[in-house]
Amino acid sequence: MVKLCTNHFSARYEAARVQFPGNFRKLGNGIYSGKILTDDICEDVLERVRYFDVHTNADRRVTANSMHQNAVLSTEIGIEPLVDALVEMFVEDISPKILPERYRLPIDTTHSYIVRYGASSDRDLGFHVDDSFLTLNICLNEGFTGSDLVFEGERCPTHVDTDASEHERIRVDHKKGFMIVHSGKNRHFVDCISSGERSNLIIWCQSEAERERWFAAQNSGECLEFCGKFPKPAVHNVNTGFD
Repeated sequence: MVKLCTNHFSARYEAARVQFPGNFRKLGNGIYSGKILTDDICEDVLERVRYFDVHTNADRRVTANSMHQNAVLSTEIGIEPLVDALVEMFVEDISPKILPERYRLPIDTTHSYIVRYGASSDRDLGFHVDDSFLTLNICLNEGFTGSDLVFEGERCPTHVDTDASEHERIRVDHKKGFMIVHSGKNRHFVDCISSGERSNLIIWCQSEAERERWFAAQNSGECLEFCGKFPKPAVHNVNTGFD
């Protein structure tokens, strides 16, 4: 198996702990993007995926995600140290500087995989929410067109199929080595890829408390406070006594 440059990543990680958070910018409500991986680390991961494709029989592959036809689990290509380091960096160095408090809950578990778009893979991805509290989405290559990620606002289970407002609809293009951070319950889809192939490392950061809230709301019909359809408090005019 191809060796992953974990030593190089560790050095890069330690040198950039202060710099990385400064790269991140807000794209919309609960959506952020910033440079996180060097080109050589991206290539290391892709080389492992290519090796896996050539040397692993289709009937021995574990399904990474029900929405993708040929996604590859991180554990299948041995990049757990990279995933763990990225999550650690995000939680310790990036999250406290860019995320509102409600997005900074403890991460109980993660689920990570490589997803691919192209002529021989998925060409697009339909409207959905993730099984995560936060999703970290890192593009590993360039040389493609199309395949933008389009967000349509956070929703609770009751309102997941409601229309998005103009300010909620945000289109994000992918750049090599950049991480897109978003709430797992911010509805999104992927446009059809026009040319080339795109590969991304997806990390679902899961909170058991938030997952329980989601399923409870699904059963009760309760609207959760993060939902774009959550009732806003009424604004009352105050009589000041002046005409």
